Amino acid sequence: MRAGRVRECGCRAPGRVWTEWAIARFFVPALAVASSDFDLTGTVRFVIESPMNEPEIQTAYQRDGYVVVPSILDATQLDPIRAHIAARVDEYARDQYAQGKLSSTYADNSFTRRYAALCHEQGLDPRGWPFSTSGREFYELYNSPGILRVLDLILGPEVCNLGSPALRTKLPDSEVTSFPWHQDSQYVDQTAVGKKEQHTAHLHMVTVWVPLVEATVENGCCWVIPGSHRWGLLEGARSADHNVRMEEDVEAKGTPVAVPLEPGSALFMSNLCVHTSKLNSTNDCRWSIDFRYFPTPGSADLAPLQQSEAEFVRDKVLGGGGVPLVVLSTKGKPSWEQWQRQVQQQRASLGH
Repeated sequence: MRAGRVRECGCRAPGRVWTEWAIARFFVPALAVASSDFDLTGTVRFVIESPMNEPEIQTAYQRDGYVVVPSILDATQLDPIRAHIAARVDEYARDQYAQGKLSSTYADNSFTRRYAALCHEQGLDPRGWPFSTSGREFYELYNSPGILRVLDLILGPEVCNLGSPALRTKLPDSEVTSFPWHQDSQYVDQTAVGKKEQHTAHLHMVTVWVPLVEATVENGCCWVIPGSHRWGLLEGARSADHNVRMEEDVEAKGTPVAVPLEPGSALFMSNLCVHTSKLNSTNDCRWSIDFRYFPTPGSADLAPLQQSEAEFVRDKVLGGGGVPLVVLSTKGKPSWEQWQRQVQQQRASLGH
């Protein structure tokens, strides 16, 4: 019988980033497993192993504007996201086949191949994921203990998630998903094509980029320029395809570095870190998900200008019918059900 009361706490040990769940008294060590794997009462320790210790994570992030933390997620923590994608792709394929718009549902294709096959037959080259990105599985990922431990180190104790992710399809030979060099603040700040805006130049935000399949140079992994976060927010604007293009030759200012990743690892980037992803030269989709965090307005210790910029981010989310999700706070944070009620109320207030 599974215990019903769970206490969550962050813990530290040399050479690892780890999190412990305490359930009553009994103590069993385990690596990279889920609570449903055990049928017992007592205390179970879950350790998220990483070859990097906390000072190394902080030093690398402050020096380079990004840090790769290997093995921060159990690969099975990503299974619900993969299942969400697979279900939406299956629904689309069946619907289009029923309407006579596809010759096959491609049901026998692999997870990495099926969506690419559908798009190829229909001549589609979508810039982003066109289906839902809401559900408890996303809430759980935003609140992943290993990710929150790193955020506490590099962003602080009062942190919100924007409340929605970017699911990257990265189709084979797709130019529109080969995002040119950019800083994430440019996408946060700018909405109109050709209009330059800067609203978060002084606000520290963090992007977490997580591969759902192996990300390689061949299938279009991320590339970063170490130290580019110290250049400030650079000039750039959205082009007709809605991708930001920068005015400076950033490769002349710094040395690009490829960041291939295995599922279970995560890339943490400053909103000012200059990065790109290049063409996927394979026949499969390179699936990944990225999501963003920022200091909670009114709770985080921010200077007046930073507070104003954090309010800009919050208000942009609210204006779109979302609600920033508090993930780290000394005052507590909402459950999935509470957050969903907040989102529903916000949408209703906007007439959505």
